[in-house]
Amino acid sequence: MKKLKYPIKKKRSQKVDLSKYTFDNPYRPKKIIRIIFYTLIILIPVFLTYVYLRSSIKLNKEFSFPLDDPWIHLTFAKNLAEYFSFSYFKNEMVTAGSTSPLYTIIVAIAFFISSNEMIISYVLGILFLVGSVVAFYRLSSFEFQKEHLFAMVCTGIFILDKWMNFIAVSGMETTMFILLLLLCGYFYKKKEAIPFAVMLGLIMWTRPDGVAFIGAVIVDYLIIKIVLKDSEKVSTFSASDIKIILLIFGGILGLYFLMNYLLSGSLLPNTYNAKLTYYSPEFRSRYDFLKYEVWDYFTTGSYYVLMIGFIFALLKFFYDLYNRNFNQNTIYILFILSLVFIYWLKLPYAHRFGRYMMPIIPFFVLVSVIGFRDFARFINRYTTNVLFAKSIFYILIGITFFIGVKDYDLNRELYVTQSKYIFDRQVSAAKWIKESTNDSAVIATHDVGAIGFYSGRKIIDVAGLVTPELISKINDLNYVNYMKDYMNKNGVTHLAFLREWYRVSNQKPLFTTVYRFGPEVMEVYEYFPNKTKILSREANSLLMNAQSLLGQKAGQQIIFITNRLLAMEPDCSEAYYLRGYAYYLNKDFQNYEKNIKQALELFPQNYEAQYYFGEYLMSNNRYAEAKPHIEKYLELDPENEKMKNFLSQIQDTISTGKITQDTLK
Repeated sequence: MKKLKYPIKKKRSQKVDLSKYTFDNPYRPKKIIRIIFYTLIILIPVFLTYVYLRSSIKLNKEFSFPLDDPWIHLTFAKNLAEYFSFSYFKNEMVTAGSTSPLYTIIVAIAFFISSNEMIISYVLGILFLVGSVVAFYRLSSFEFQKEHLFAMVCTGIFILDKWMNFIAVSGMETTMFILLLLLCGYFYKKKEAIPFAVMLGLIMWTRPDGVAFIGAVIVDYLIIKIVLKDSEKVSTFSASDIKIILLIFGGILGLYFLMNYLLSGSLLPNTYNAKLTYYSPEFRSRYDFLKYEVWDYFTTGSYYVLMIGFIFALLKFFYDLYNRNFNQNTIYILFILSLVFIYWLKLPYAHRFGRYMMPIIPFFVLVSVIGFRDFARFINRYTTNVLFAKSIFYILIGITFFIGVKDYDLNRELYVTQSKYIFDRQVSAAKWIKESTNDSAVIATHDVGAIGFYSGRKIIDVAGLVTPELISKINDLNYVNYMKDYMNKNGVTHLAFLREWYRVSNQKPLFTTVYRFGPEVMEVYEYFPNKTKILSREANSLLMNAQSLLGQKAGQQIIFITNRLLAMEPDCSEAYYLRGYAYYLNKDFQNYEKNIKQALELFPQNYEAQYYFGEYLMSNNRYAEAKPHIEKYLELDPENEKMKNFLSQIQDTISTGKITQDTLK
């Protein structure tokens, strides 16, 4: 009997072959086109960053940076070049105070070529940006495979990026860090073991938060080996490659740890511990960090459009992971999430201009454009209309470019204003210190960059970046007392503080920007041990809070806050002045006069109290009482026209005999 054959039903696979929905663009750039394109992606970043520099110099008439931190690198590098010592003052302050020792070493080498610190910083930043653009194009070409045009437009978005152009001429190591990350990602994808291992090791020499990329590599490798072990599409390093990688990476990383340990007795730089301590999650909101410094940062301007592609790519990543499908974005998404998580957990602060989030940007752009492409493929799959699907992709890209141009221009203006902001405060203070203090002066400050570089004076860093002895006490309630003891023992002669950080309440500053610039005020004081009164951080915070209420004329709230402040700092002249002003708002003139007089008794050089009390007395025809306050104010600000007119009015009153000299006396 013949055996009947029954058709066997094949198990339906949930995996969908998306390759048939790819946009295999017939465009293949010829060799001459590739040469032209490479030339353009080298020249355009140079031009775009030059526009930022030209605008800044044209308006500000000075070279500057929008951050104070670049001069920290420059100070270490200059001392390394001149004294062959990793020190912050000649060869006397050896410390692991540089977050990026590799960048510092490169800058030190550059000092043998040029002595102009600004040119060195600008040139290196731009060169590293150009290198990053080329590396980005190579990586995006690898990811887009036959979709050559997509890789080119993706690179165009990165070139135009507002923050990449901004940070390239800001004197920081950021563009070098990004270059190493991109090269590391490229060699990892190409499975080139030796260059990958070298780049992976150098990442930590550039920034300690590079550990996020190292972690992403490890997790991606484990996903490939465990979750995707049966996939034919995925290749990985061989066992011999892994041994080579571990040997090279371990050697480079070991040298990094050894250098830090020999310099400061810890495996990581001082800056790492100092910033973790100062910006502790105990004092900063993790929710605010995610909302304002991550989400808002990556949903502003052209990033808002890119976020559409990123979210689609993120959803696809989780879908592929669940279904054990290979996803080309895995390592990039893991790095982005890891870096955000590390800062959320340990240091919920992205720094000025979102600087700590900038290394994410190239991978955010790449993943987002891949997300656009995959979304277009998704549309093509269900409509089978390639033209419509491609149109979706190019419309999103076009909108991104259009908004990106506007973003670039807005950030140019930001670069100009912030560069002037730093020059007018930190750089001006540094140059004043150099011209007005002895060579033996010791300066205590929390902004050690420009002041350390230009003043030529020994620095005590009260923020702990280059003075690690202070780090453990920074968040103590009595830190100011500990800080003063340390300053007394180390011969501090001058203080250079922004009022918003620390305030001296019983001395007139030798240098101040209060008459010229706001909102932050840089001041330099002579320091007298056991005499100079520095407000505690809590008291200064209350003082700033009270000042912020002046515009609202919230008299009762100001009285409440200053009462608390005076309970902590009973000799604070400014607190009495503010409380007096609050009583004036409440029309309690008796208490107004009482508090203003107390403020002036504690600190006769309180120019605001002298000014407004003199004006108050004049408005009440109390000329005899007003005269000494007006004269005192004119000693502080001799060019003030209003006060000079008041003094003339008093003299006229004397000449008419309405009041006598004896009355004035």
